[in-house]
Amino acid sequence: MDGWRSAWTAAGRALAGLGLWPVALAGFLARGGIVVFVLPVIVPPSLVGLATFIGPASITPDGPTPGLLLRIALAIALFSAVLLAGTIVGAAAEIALIGAGRSDPGLGDPLPPAASGLLRRVVAIRLISLLPVAIVFGIGVQRLGQIAYLELTLPTDLVTPIAIRVAARAPEVVGAILLAWLVGETWGGLATRLAVLWAAGLARALGGGLNLLLRRIVVVVPLLALSVLGAVVVLGLAIGLIAWSWGFVRDALLGGTGFSGVLAMAGSTLLFVTCWVAGLTGAAALATWRGLTWTLFLGEDHRGSGGTRPERATL
Repeated sequence: MDGWRSAWTAAGRALAGLGLWPVALAGFLARGGIVVFVLPVIVPPSLVGLATFIGPASITPDGPTPGLLLRIALAIALFSAVLLAGTIVGAAAEIALIGAGRSDPGLGDPLPPAASGLLRRVVAIRLISLLPVAIVFGIGVQRLGQIAYLELTLPTDLVTPIAIRVAARAPEVVGAILLAWLVGETWGGLATRLAVLWAAGLARALGGGLNLLLRRIVVVVPLLALSVLGAVVVLGLAIGLIAWSWGFVRDALLGGTGFSGVLAMAGSTLLFVTCWVAGLTGAAALATWRGLTWTLFLGEDHRGSGGTRPERATL
């Protein structure tokens, strides 16, 4: 099935399969989507706050102090634990969503029985598919670190959050990281579907996913662009609504007291919760549509490829 037909069919099936939305949403949130719904209500740390946290004497002419190195090590350990936990939850949700997408008899053969260690295999695929973004980030981290240090010591703007200022001064690095992330996500998504739909092993799934990505690049790129556009529209609207409604909550907290203050707080809270739920609903629909789109695309590609399952798993 070509990319446009896959996307159109997946849209209809996503609207008809509301029961898939919670599963897709769980996977989306676990694999980092929760950040989208938290950022609008978090006040970014100020320059003074960052300097206080890092410590004015944490970096000396001889290099970082042991205390700073310890904080960095703890941050890395915490990030690794959260990444692993989120990947496991996201992999379980993705397996369920792919199985549901493949259950349509119009797609050909039924889903093969779940292989032993399928969850571990999908987790490994998703972690390995992070290598492109890790490599690009490793190449650009020195430049980002230098800019961040300059912004901490000689800030160009005291109003704009430091992350935005750093990204604005190194757009090529940020763009390369985003591109590598999209490539890795697409590669990992295709490889995961090979592992789930055709019981491909780890190496065979990764190799087959990369082969399919390159062989069908003229279809994959427009489909990926459509997916990114949908994400930008839906998640951008969700962030805007959450940030807008949170402003009313903040004003109510800082506003007057008495009965009018209670009413203002209740109304703004209800508005905020409504916008939050609306954003989650949109994210659930988006995640379901994206998951079904790639499943339909891959399913039809294999259906027309011929050969046995092991042969098709290698593309």
